[in-house]
Amino acid sequence: MHELINISKFLYKIMDYYYNFDSFDISVFLDQYRGVKLEDIFNQNSIISNTFGSFMEISWSIENPDWNLNLLNTRKRLFRNLKAVYYIGDKIEEKLLKKGIKSILDLKLHTRYNKYALELIDLIKRKEYEPLLQNRYIYDLDVSFCFNLQDLLFIDIETLGIYDSSIIIIGLGYFQNNCYQIKILFARDLEEEIALCEHFRKVILPNFKCFVSYNGKSFDIPYIANRLLYFFEENPMISGDEVPYENANTKYHHIDLYHNCRRKYKGLFNNYTLTNMERKLLEIKRENELPSSLVGFCYQLYLENPQKNVGLIREVINHNYWDIYSLPIILSRLLSD
Repeated sequence: MHELINISKFLYKIMDYYYNFDSFDISVFLDQYRGVKLEDIFNQNSIISNTFGSFMEISWSIENPDWNLNLLNTRKRLFRNLKAVYYIGDKIEEKLLKKGIKSILDLKLHTRYNKYALELIDLIKRKEYEPLLQNRYIYDLDVSFCFNLQDLLFIDIETLGIYDSSIIIIGLGYFQNNCYQIKILFARDLEEEIALCEHFRKVILPNFKCFVSYNGKSFDIPYIANRLLYFFEENPMISGDEVPYENANTKYHHIDLYHNCRRKYKGLFNNYTLTNMERKLLEIKRENELPSSLVGFCYQLYLENPQKNVGLIREVINHNYWDIYSLPIILSRLLSD
């Protein structure tokens, strides 16, 4: 009876994601890995411990990826964005382009707009991304030139449910020595979540300046912030004088690829989910097709019987791996288009 209640509870959450559970067969994952240890499935693992406990870290290193991640492209684009200069809108921009003014630099001697152009040029040269973002015509992607590739932290989380429940995975990606490193921080049981969060806030966060996510502004970062407040009564992603729960992140720049894809490719796709963008924009088909809506359900089954259901958790981890893998490729496409 207890097992039926748990299954019903998680099926209800799955319905919130508008996913038809009957259309996905999980049995294929159960049979192949029944009785196999998780450590043997992912032999590139290590156990990380801190004062709050331990968790598993699973690592991959992609050497010399051929993704063209030229962050400086956004600087060139921004100089061509005449509307970023105050008092220039669509009509005025059109008139200026007809006169041969194609760059903000061309406005340095313009009698009407030179003052505003020079102010903007100064901010661009000094890489002052925060005041630049106050401009309605400048988006989070547009100030990528303010950062080095090593400043970027690609991030995606998996949770037990869709509301205020445990984080079971924090997936991370970053560039180091011409390699793209993927780290999956995995809580082997719910008690390990606090150790995982402690590692994230103390060891991971201080090394980066900018998040890159897919809908992370609305989900991943606020979710992490809530869990950090729950465990530690502080959120290191905001300053000390800010009110918790009003801001999830003000210290780190955040490039949200979801919003950039919707804006850049508006009307080209029927939906803008990460997996759909992989298929339609990048022409990438995942080896793992586990829907995100089933992650919490599979994890719960794993907790109830790890030996029997280890194949499910393998798919959950692989699902997060592909999320982290595709983020820099989508960023590369947005930078080059």
